[in-house]
Amino acid sequence: MNEDFFENGKPVHRLSYCAFLDLLGFSARTKESYKNQTGNQLLQEFHEIFSNQIAKMKEETEESLLYFKSFSDNVLLAHPRFSDDMESEFGFILWAIQEYQFAMALKGFFIRGGLSVGQLFVDDDNVYGEALIDAYQLESKAAINPMVVLCDNTMKLVDHHLTYYQGEWAPQLNDVLVNSDGRYFINYLSECVVDTGEGYELDIESLAIHRDRIIEALSEYSDKPPVFSKFIWLSNYHNYFCDSVSSFQNYSDDLKVSDSLSKVEFKKLNEK
Repeated sequence: MNEDFFENGKPVHRLSYCAFLDLLGFSARTKESYKNQTGNQLLQEFHEIFSNQIAKMKEETEESLLYFKSFSDNVLLAHPRFSDDMESEFGFILWAIQEYQFAMALKGFFIRGGLSVGQLFVDDDNVYGEALIDAYQLESKAAINPMVVLCDNTMKLVDHHLTYYQGEWAPQLNDVLVNSDGRYFINYLSECVVDTGEGYELDIESLAIHRDRIIEALSEYSDKPPVFSKFIWLSNYHNYFCDSVSSFQNYSDDLKVSDSLSKVEFKKLNEK
C-alpha cells in the first residue's frame, strides 16, 4: 500500500488535485440500447475501449504519485502535492485526463468532468475529502457540455503558474482554454499536436475522426434538443481548435464540422 496519504500508519488528508470524470449521456444511451436490443453491442464496444484505457492508465500510474480508480463509467484521478506551487502535479494529472478524454472521444464516448484541488485521502478501498466533493459537484453542475472544467482554486493556481513564463511560451496556454462563461476547461484536442522530436506535426487523421464522431452525434440527437445543444458546443470547440492549428502545412478546412450541420431549423405550424 502506498503511504502518501498515511502518517505513522494512520490515514491523513493531503492537499491534492482530484478529477471526477463521467461519460456524457451514457445512462440514457444504455437504456436505449436495451429498448432496441443492441445492449450487447454497446456493452462490447464500451468494454473494449474502456478496458484498454483503464489498463493503460493503471500501467502509467503504477510507479507514480497519480492515483486512479474506476467504477461503472466513472473515472477518478488524484495527485497529492509534492511541490510548493503544485505546477508539476497539475501537469501530471492534466496529461492523464487529456489522453483519456481524447482516446474515448475518438471512439464516440465523450467525457465531462471536474478537476479540483483540496484536502483528500485515497487508499486501495476509499476516496474521501473535500476535493472529491468539489470535483463531483463541478462534473454534475458546471460541466454541462462534454468538457472537464477547473474549480476556482485550480484556475487561480494556473493563473499563478502563467506568471513564471512572462515573455516566454507557457504550456498552459495550449492545455487550458476559457469557456464563454469564464470557466477554464481542459483542451484535450491538443493531443492532435504531436512532438516528433524534430518539431511538431498535426495528427489530421485523429482530428478527422473526431469531426466524424461529432457529425454522427449531431445526426443521432437532432430530435433531442438538450443533448443536441451539447454537441453544438462540441462542434464549436472542435472548429475553434481547427482554427488554432490552421498554420500547419497539412491542415485543411475540411477537418472542420460544417456550420450547416449544427444549424437549428424553424417551421410554421402548417409545415410540420
